[in-house]
Amino acid sequence: MDQLKFLLGHAELKVLEFDTHTRTEMKQFGRCVPYAIMSYHKTGEAKLRIDDTVHHIGSGTVVYIPPNVEHDHYKCTPEATVFLWWHFDYKIANLVDVLQLFHIPQTFKLKNNDQFEYVFQQFMDSTQDAKILPSTVLKQAKAMELLYILLDNAISEEDAFIDTPSENFIDVLAKIVRHPERPLSLQQLAAEMHMHPTYICNRFKELFGKSPIQTQKELKIRKAQTLLQTTELSVTEISELLGFNEIQHFSRLFKSYIRVSPLEYRSIYKKMQHA
Repeated sequence: MDQLKFLLGHAELKVLEFDTHTRTEMKQFGRCVPYAIMSYHKTGEAKLRIDDTVHHIGSGTVVYIPPNVEHDHYKCTPEATVFLWWHFDYKIANLVDVLQLFHIPQTFKLKNNDQFEYVFQQFMDSTQDAKILPSTVLKQAKAMELLYILLDNAISEEDAFIDTPSENFIDVLAKIVRHPERPLSLQQLAAEMHMHPTYICNRFKELFGKSPIQTQKELKIRKAQTLLQTTELSVTEISELLGFNEIQHFSRLFKSYIRVSPLEYRSIYKKMQHA
């Protein structure tokens, strides 16, 4: 539980799009997007298909669609339906989707519709406020409050987290997030967890979307980007801080992800800051 709290403390919510729509027609078939969708149906009816399951969506129902899940969301009745919707990312270290750690149903009802609608309106109003600093803080606060309301309604206490055998993998993820610079190998994890390396790799990827080694590499690159942006450390010093034995290895890996060398990245970033 402590490791999970640590990971959630390193999670960031990014709201990408949001709005309120009234529709008499909706035909979204075979849709698949790289972010999460939550859509609250205030009034009216619609249908949601994920895999072979078709859900009937009535008033007061929230639809949750995880990233990269193909789905159909459509209306088959002529009356108007009002949607309050948002698209968002909620990721640990900008890498691992938080909500995949929990049992989130595809559809669920709200206990207090008025509360959600009120906070959603406050969230929308915050985006129109001319006071940049207060409105930015308020927008993020209201976004988190909306997420809290939704998760409080979606997750039951007895079925909140992933299954107990997977807690070991939560620990591994936390270890990587805490110290991406430390040496890591599947053989080392296998010895610590008393599991086969292939099983560890496959199960970790099933839970978090990437293998342990891939996760560590991406975290190293993200940390390198931050250090290049915010410090005057040399590329050699950053390479050593991140646990690379050779600067050439670090530079090749960085360029394979970012498409430019570390020095080029720092130069481009500084130019953008002074543009």
